[in-house]
Amino acid sequence: MVKAVKTQVTDNYYRPDLTKAALARLSAVHRSLKVAKSGVKKRNRQALKIHCRK
Repeated sequence: MVKAVKTQVTDNYYRPDLTKAALARLSAVHRSLKVAKSGVKKRNRQALKIHCRK
């Protein structure tokens, strides 16, 4: 997809300084359309805090 966006930008005389912005927008849209995997979710053990009584 990145290659397609780059070719569209160069072929249509798009402003070259906005190429990075176009790629960032593409990645944001692609990330938002991504479907979450179903199944058991793994616990993040690093974020797990154990509180002990003293």
